Amino acid sequence: MALTAALFFIYAHIVALTSRLNTFGTSRWPDVPAPSILVLWHGDAPSLLAAFAKRRPVVPVVIMVAGDPRGDFLALLCRMLGFEVVRGSEEQHGWAALNELARRLSRDACVIITADGGGPARVAKVGAVALASAAGVPIVPLAADCHPAIQENRKWDAARNPLPFCSLTITVAPARRFDFVRDIASLNHACAWLEQTLNTL
Repeated sequence: MALTAALFFIYAHIVALTSRLNTFGTSRWPDVPAPSILVLWHGDAPSLLAAFAKRRPVVPVVIMVAGDPRGDFLALLCRMLGFEVVRGSEEQHGWAALNELARRLSRDACVIITADGGGPARVAKVGAVALASAAGVPIVPLAADCHPAIQENRKWDAARNPLPFCSLTITVAPARRFDFVRDIASLNHACAWLEQTLNTL
């Protein structure tokens, strides 16, 4: 596992050194507000990791990685790239992980969450909104893409993996707070907004 993570770490830096980074929206990568929660679709994660390897934010960046054995490799790779890692998922210790993320946010970190983590693809779950509301920090929706890419059409998220000499694109939407989330109706409204915004990006 360590050897595989090291190989992917080297590959990420080859992509970072040879790629061109384009950034659009209200903020330019890697200038992200802190504390805040950066939210994207799971399939965008490989492009974001390559962009992180190319230009790393100056603020601490924490990423949530699944707590099961399948996440071990990704957690190690993310640590090698410079992320702080919190382990957890909807199935395993999810609320405990969100609590730890809230503590990191209170220390002015930036947290990355995939809104559809675990699937189904492009369906926003409640985690990011619940965390933003509880911690009193804004959500910053973003999209990450690359071209050319290897697309994993057989995976549930149809992830696009960047190739060397590719063009990386990061698009950042305006930040939004959800201090009003107090019941199921407002929670569903916030999730619907997040899902629509990410799909539009």
